[in-house]
Amino acid sequence: MTPIIKKTKYSSTHLEEAYWLTVPASSQARWSETAMMRVIGAKGLNLDYYRNHPEFQTADTWKYIERIYEFLRTAEDRETITREERSLELFDQEKYLAGPEGKQFLSRLGMNLELLRAEIVREDFEAHLVPDRPILCILISENHSFYQSAKRLMVKGTAVCGLQPDMLIYGEGWKIISSLSYLEERGIDLLEAKLFYVGDMDKKGWEIYGNLKLSYPELNMKLAMPVYRSMLSSATRSYDYAKEQTDCPPAYLERVRQEFSAIPELLLCMNSLLTENKRIPQEVLNYEVMARLARA
Repeated sequence: MTPIIKKTKYSSTHLEEAYWLTVPASSQARWSETAMMRVIGAKGLNLDYYRNHPEFQTADTWKYIERIYEFLRTAEDRETITREERSLELFDQEKYLAGPEGKQFLSRLGMNLELLRAEIVREDFEAHLVPDRPILCILISENHSFYQSAKRLMVKGTAVCGLQPDMLIYGEGWKIISSLSYLEERGIDLLEAKLFYVGDMDKKGWEIYGNLKLSYPELNMKLAMPVYRSMLSSATRSYDYAKEQTDCPPAYLERVRQEFSAIPELLLCMNSLLTENKRIPQEVLNYEVMARLARA
């Protein structure tokens, strides 16, 4: 808004009448023309919407555009990974591209998930078994993106962050609490098998494991420590919660702490995340990262 002031003389005093006019939208542009010209050569990246709506030319939006531009420069050499994994890589939020804001952002740029080498993986209850092998080691993943990436490695006969599971289960968050018993219907002896669980390093992930542990005390179940160590080494930062979270019950936290205490850096990380109200999602271990770790 710009003020226009006009002095008006009245019989008793002098007053100032102030009028306000809206600043034309074109004067609100924040991005330099040079910067925009640099990125529009990238395949699929269209800035017409933002040229016509300069009021949306924010610093955060430009930061995301820069990241997409850098990704597109090497997109042909990148693997296709899940939407949530790519979302975390480019936007620091694994759910961003699945939500209305992320979908609108891609639409404004004239882009789609295919250009970002990302795909939507439908969330069903799933399990993958290694053929012709007894089920002695089971890895449970809270997160579907990690499940898909780990499955790709297992199909190739490659270790999953140092583990060689005979069976991989997608826990689908809290559903694993009730569905784990269904495995017995497949003829799998859960009392003989070793079960390893991995989830997000956050309040929900620890609560799910703590609940699972107390619900099935007879099972030989532990946290998948090699995977958590890989998460910690691969995470370049911690992340904010997308929305306010309730505190994890102390009894569940204590279960996790007992196991993390075997690896001091994991316990330290857990305590820091709780103190700072931060989290590390499983998507830090996308397929590209895990494949690289397997080759190392």
